[in-house]
Amino acid sequence: MIEARDRLEGSEGVVVVELVPEKVGPWTFDDLQSLPDESGWRYEIVDGALVVSPGPALRHEVVGELLRRCLREVLPPHVITVGPMAVDLEPTYRLPDLVVVDLDTDDTTKLAAADVHLAIEIVSPSSTTTDRVTKPAEYAAHGLLAYWRVETDPEVSVTAYVLGEGDAVYTEVGTWGEGETLSVAVPFAIDLSVDDLTRGRP
Repeated sequence: MIEARDRLEGSEGVVVVELVPEKVGPWTFDDLQSLPDESGWRYEIVDGALVVSPGPALRHEVVGELLRRCLREVLPPHVITVGPMAVDLEPTYRLPDLVVVDLDTDDTTKLAAADVHLAIEIVSPSSTTTDRVTKPAEYAAHGLLAYWRVETDPEVSVTAYVLGEGDAVYTEVGTWGEGETLSVAVPFAIDLSVDDLTRGRP
Protein backbone atom coordinates (compact mmCIF):
# COMPACT_ATOMS: atom_id res chain seq x y z
CA MET A 1 0.00 0.00 0.00
CA ILE A 2 1.15 3.51 -0.81
CA GLU A 3 0.80 6.57 1.37
CA ALA A 4 0.82 9.96 -0.36
CA ARG A 5 1.10 13.47 1.06
CA ASP A 6 0.25 16.73 -0.66
CA ARG A 7 1.28 20.16 0.62
CA LEU A 8 -1.14 22.99 -0.04
CA GLU A 9 0.09 26.55 0.35
CA GLY A 10 -2.50 29.01 1.66
CA SER A 11 -3.01 32.07 3.81
CA GLU A 12 -3.07 29.87 6.91
CA GLY A 13 0.29 28.28 6.12
CA VAL A 14 1.15 24.80 4.97
CA VAL A 15 -1.58 22.18 5.19
CA VAL A 16 -0.63 18.52 4.98
CA VAL A 17 -3.25 16.29 3.39
CA GLU A 18 -2.72 12.59 4.04
CA LEU A 19 -4.38 10.39 1.43
CA VAL A 20 -5.70 6.91 2.12
CA PRO A 21 -3.26 4.25 0.91
CA GLU A 22 -3.96 2.75 -2.48
CA LYS A 23 -5.85 -0.53 -2.38
CA VAL A 24 -6.89 -2.94 -5.11
CA GLY A 25 -9.88 -5.13 -4.29
CA PRO A 26 -11.98 -5.31 -1.12
CA TRP A 27 -10.63 -3.99 2.16
CA THR A 28 -10.12 -6.48 4.98
CA PHE A 29 -9.74 -6.14 8.71
CA ASP A 30 -6.01 -6.82 8.36
CA ASP A 31 -5.78 -3.83 5.99
CA LEU A 32 -7.22 -1.60 8.71
CA GLN A 33 -4.39 -2.52 11.04
CA SER A 34 -1.87 -0.83 8.70
CA LEU A 35 -3.63 2.55 8.76
CA PRO A 36 -2.14 5.30 10.97
CA ASP A 37 -3.66 5.48 14.47
CA GLU A 38 -2.41 9.04 14.96
CA SER A 39 -4.45 10.40 12.05
CA GLY A 40 -7.49 11.26 14.20
CA TRP A 41 -9.82 9.51 11.73
CA ARG A 42 -11.95 6.43 12.34
CA TYR A 43 -11.80 3.58 9.85
CA GLU A 44 -14.53 1.02 9.22
CA ILE A 45 -15.33 -1.36 6.37
CA VAL A 46 -18.78 -1.67 4.79
CA ASP A 47 -19.21 -4.52 2.31
CA GLY A 48 -15.48 -4.47 1.60
CA ALA A 49 -15.30 -0.68 1.06
CA LEU A 50 -13.30 1.57 3.38
CA VAL A 51 -15.34 4.19 5.27
CA VAL A 52 -13.42 7.06 6.88
CA SER A 53 -15.05 9.40 9.41
CA PRO A 54 -13.67 12.22 11.56
CA GLY A 55 -12.79 11.65 15.18
CA PRO A 56 -15.42 12.52 17.82
CA ALA A 57 -15.90 15.91 19.47
CA LEU A 58 -15.49 16.53 23.20
CA ARG A 59 -19.22 16.31 24.05
CA HIS A 60 -19.37 12.90 22.37
CA GLU A 61 -16.42 11.69 24.46
CA VAL A 62 -17.78 13.13 27.73
CA VAL A 63 -21.15 11.43 27.28
CA GLY A 64 -19.43 8.19 26.32
CA GLU A 65 -17.17 8.21 29.38
CA LEU A 66 -20.06 9.02 31.75
CA LEU A 67 -22.15 6.26 30.20
CA ARG A 68 -19.29 3.81 30.65
CA ARG A 69 -19.07 4.74 34.35
CA CYS A 70 -22.84 4.43 34.83
CA LEU A 71 -22.95 1.00 33.21
CA ARG A 72 -20.10 -0.18 35.40
CA GLU A 73 -22.33 0.49 38.42
CA VAL A 74 -25.45 -1.32 37.16
CA LEU A 75 -24.25 -4.22 34.99
CA PRO A 76 -23.66 -7.75 36.36
CA PRO A 77 -20.10 -8.42 37.52
CA HIS A 78 -19.35 -10.93 34.73
CA VAL A 79 -19.60 -8.29 31.95
CA ILE A 80 -17.70 -5.11 31.12
CA THR A 81 -18.16 -2.07 28.88
CA VAL A 82 -15.32 -1.39 26.42
CA GLY A 83 -14.82 0.52 23.19
CA PRO A 84 -14.43 1.64 20.57
CA MET A 85 -13.92 -2.01 19.58
CA ALA A 86 -14.19 -3.61 16.15
CA VAL A 87 -17.06 -6.03 15.58
CA ASP A 88 -16.78 -8.60 12.81
CA LEU A 89 -19.79 -8.46 10.47
CA GLU A 90 -17.74 -9.79 7.54
CA PRO A 91 -17.31 -8.39 4.93
CA THR A 92 -18.26 -5.41 7.12
CA TYR A 93 -16.32 -4.36 10.21
CA ARG A 94 -17.92 -1.76 12.45
CA LEU A 95 -16.48 0.17 15.37
CA PRO A 96 -19.22 0.81 17.97
CA ASP A 97 -18.46 3.55 20.48
CA LEU A 98 -19.16 1.12 23.32
CA VAL A 99 -19.92 -2.59 23.60
CA VAL A 100 -20.83 -4.79 26.55
CA VAL A 101 -19.05 -8.15 26.53
CA ASP A 102 -18.23 -10.93 28.98
CA LEU A 103 -15.11 -10.38 31.07
CA ASP A 104 -13.79 -13.77 29.97
CA THR A 105 -14.12 -13.04 26.24
CA ASP A 106 -11.02 -14.33 24.43
CA ASP A 107 -8.32 -11.72 23.79
CA THR A 108 -8.84 -10.39 20.27
CA THR A 109 -8.61 -7.28 18.09
CA LYS A 110 -12.10 -7.86 16.70
CA LEU A 111 -15.20 -9.20 18.40
CA ALA A 112 -17.57 -11.75 16.94
CA ALA A 113 -21.18 -10.60 16.79
CA ALA A 114 -22.07 -13.35 19.25
CA ASP A 115 -19.66 -11.83 21.81
CA VAL A 116 -21.62 -8.56 22.02
CA HIS A 117 -24.48 -8.27 24.51
CA LEU A 118 -25.08 -4.60 23.73
CA ALA A 119 -23.73 -2.18 21.12
CA ILE A 120 -23.94 1.57 21.75
CA GLU A 121 -23.46 4.42 19.29
CA ILE A 122 -23.23 8.07 20.32
CA VAL A 123 -24.46 10.20 17.44
CA SER A 124 -22.13 12.79 15.93
CA PRO A 125 -23.05 15.30 13.16
CA SER A 126 -21.08 13.18 10.69
CA SER A 127 -22.70 9.88 11.77
CA THR A 128 -26.41 10.75 12.02
CA THR A 129 -27.71 8.53 9.23
CA THR A 130 -25.20 5.79 9.96
CA ASP A 131 -26.10 5.57 13.66
CA ARG A 132 -29.86 5.97 13.17
CA VAL A 133 -30.35 3.75 10.13
CA THR A 134 -27.36 1.86 8.73
CA LYS A 135 -25.65 0.47 11.81
CA PRO A 136 -28.80 -0.76 13.59
CA ALA A 137 -29.81 -2.58 10.41
CA GLU A 138 -26.38 -4.22 10.18
CA TYR A 139 -26.24 -5.09 13.89
CA ALA A 140 -29.72 -6.62 13.83
CA ALA A 141 -28.99 -8.60 10.66
CA HIS A 142 -25.99 -10.18 12.42
CA GLY A 143 -27.87 -11.02 15.60
CA LEU A 144 -26.62 -8.41 18.11
CA LEU A 145 -29.21 -8.73 20.85
CA ALA A 146 -29.49 -5.08 21.88
CA TYR A 147 -28.60 -1.65 20.51
CA TRP A 148 -28.66 1.80 22.12
CA ARG A 149 -28.48 5.09 20.24
CA VAL A 150 -27.39 8.09 22.30
CA GLU A 151 -28.24 11.56 21.01
CA THR A 152 -26.36 14.58 22.36
CA ASP A 153 -28.01 17.46 20.46
CA PRO A 154 -29.98 19.47 21.44
CA GLU A 155 -29.94 17.46 24.68
CA VAL A 156 -28.92 13.99 25.76
CA SER A 157 -31.34 11.13 25.15
CA VAL A 158 -31.06 7.34 24.86
CA THR A 159 -33.15 5.13 22.59
CA ALA A 160 -32.98 1.39 23.28
CA TYR A 161 -33.71 -1.43 20.83
CA VAL A 162 -33.90 -5.21 21.23
CA LEU A 163 -33.90 -8.06 18.74
CA GLY A 164 -36.84 -10.41 19.14
CA GLU A 165 -36.45 -14.13 18.60
CA GLY A 166 -36.43 -14.84 14.87
CA ASP A 167 -36.44 -11.14 13.97
CA ALA A 168 -34.07 -9.49 11.51
CA VAL A 169 -34.80 -5.92 12.62
CA TYR A 170 -34.85 -4.28 16.03
CA THR A 171 -37.92 -3.38 18.05
CA GLU A 172 -37.74 -0.03 19.83
CA VAL A 173 -38.11 -0.35 23.60
CA GLY A 174 -38.29 3.37 24.35
CA THR A 175 -36.57 6.75 24.41
CA TRP A 176 -35.53 8.53 27.59
CA GLY A 177 -34.42 12.14 27.91
CA GLU A 178 -33.07 14.41 30.61
CA GLY A 179 -34.92 14.05 33.90
CA GLU A 180 -35.95 10.48 33.04
CA THR A 181 -34.68 7.03 34.00
CA LEU A 182 -33.93 4.48 31.31
CA SER A 183 -35.31 1.08 32.33
CA VAL A 184 -34.75 -2.07 30.24
CA ALA A 185 -34.75 -5.81 30.81
CA VAL A 186 -32.58 -6.84 27.82
CA PRO A 187 -29.73 -7.66 27.63
CA PHE A 188 -29.77 -7.19 31.42
CA ALA A 189 -32.02 -5.43 33.89
CA ILE A 190 -30.71 -1.86 33.79
CA ASP A 191 -32.01 1.34 35.37
CA LEU A 192 -30.00 4.43 34.49
CA SER A 193 -30.63 8.14 35.00
CA VAL A 194 -30.11 10.07 31.78
CA ASP A 195 -29.10 13.10 33.85
CA ASP A 196 -25.97 11.13 34.82
CA LEU A 197 -24.81 11.41 31.20
CA THR A 198 -24.36 15.19 31.34
CA ARG A 199 -21.39 17.25 32.48
CA GLY A 200 -23.26 18.15 35.66
CA ARG A 201 -22.82 14.66 37.08
CA PRO A 202 -20.86 14.83 40.37
